[in-house]
Amino acid sequence: MSIPSAVLPRRVELRGGVSVLLREATGPAVRRLLLVHPANLQAASWDPVVAHLPADWDYVAVDLPGHGRSARRESYDLATWATACRHVLDELGWPAAHGVGASVGAAVLAALAAADPARLTTLTSVGGACRAASAADTAEFLGELERLGARELLRTIVAGEPGLTPAQVAEAVTHTVPQAARAQVAAIWRAAAASAALDHVDGILCPVLAVVGEHDLGCPVADSAELARRTGGRLAVLAGQGHLPIYGAAGDVADLVRAHVLGR
Repeated sequence: MSIPSAVLPRRVELRGGVSVLLREATGPAVRRLLLVHPANLQAASWDPVVAHLPADWDYVAVDLPGHGRSARRESYDLATWATACRHVLDELGWPAAHGVGASVGAAVLAALAAADPARLTTLTSVGGACRAASAADTAEFLGELERLGARELLRTIVAGEPGLTPAQVAEAVTHTVPQAARAQVAAIWRAAAASAALDHVDGILCPVLAVVGEHDLGCPVADSAELARRTGGRLAVLAGQGHLPIYGAAGDVADLVRAHVLGR
């Protein structure tokens, strides 16, 4: 997908080794969005969605620690990633933002919303990691990682997602962890696999929208439905999509986010 130059974000390196993509409105911002990507992707994975969102909103897409240009560590956990997102808001001087998280990004924002309710005005989960992965799923992933290597495994996973054109697959592959090493991908997976948005629902006070692809196998519709039910939120199921509608249905995701942020 070719992103118009008018909506291209700028790279900002924050203290503490956190890197973000920031797109600021040309005038006073009407809304501010905090975007958090899936595990083993990066901030730029939001480009297709942001291209469809209002030009008078501010957007910051975070490279979670271990991803993109943010600092690497030997291990990760949900609390570390949620703290990084709070740090981003602090560094930008944003008292609050509308949170939009995909896959584990939704769990990260759920943890932030529960720990510090004033920081998120709304929460949109896109294929949210609502439950922790099973031990069998983790063992399978790590076994395939050892067999295929990091780059080939991530390419294979993306290529197998329903609802993506070959061009969208190619774009998503470019957003996987660059120069991925097995140890980094394994560490990220372990943290993501242990993360569950449903663990934090009792502390989420802001309005919630749960968006999910009808063919999402890793984070199925039933889990997003439970997230919506337990938070008093709303469920939106995207026909024909799998786990990555931020590529396959970017315009639809943007429309849903816009409506949710505006309270419609």
